[in-house]
Amino acid sequence: MKNRFVYLVVLSLALAMPVLGQVKNADPEKIENIRQLMKMMGTEKLQQTMMDQMIGAMKKNMPTGFEQNQQKMADRLAQLLNEELKKQDFASLGVELYDKYFTADEIRGLMRFYESPIGQKALQVLPALMQESTSRGIELGQAAGQKAVARWLDEFPELKKSMPPQGK
Repeated sequence: MKNRFVYLVVLSLALAMPVLGQVKNADPEKIENIRQLMKMMGTEKLQQTMMDQMIGAMKKNMPTGFEQNQQKMADRLAQLLNEELKKQDFASLGVELYDKYFTADEIRGLMRFYESPIGQKALQVLPALMQESTSRGIELGQAAGQKAVARWLDEFPELKKSMPPQGK
């Protein structure tokens, strides 16, 4: 359980690191269109939802049975992580990636799509769809992980003896 918590913290921090800078040699009109597209798509709200889910998953996977002081420390870690994630420039990351994977014409096509009735519906439905699929994906992943660990422990029974009892 502790290892899963540490893994989630490390993964969260790795995802939050500022990896990309400014878009180099990009067409200014294309960059402005990408920014407009991202605004149309509500990427800021989606990013906040993803951060909230990541922090929620981290909190769920924190070891239980903490003393009161340790629980306060764990809550503070989640708060600090949320603050640090909010400081990151995810918008520049999105611009760079859209610039990398889409041409200027494709960006304009995406903008036309999201202005259409089906595009508007997609904008309304996709946040809930992504939230539900992420949540369900986490559940499936956790179940698969538990089964894999159980099978692993069955194959290596000597490991069971060296592990602390569940719930402690």
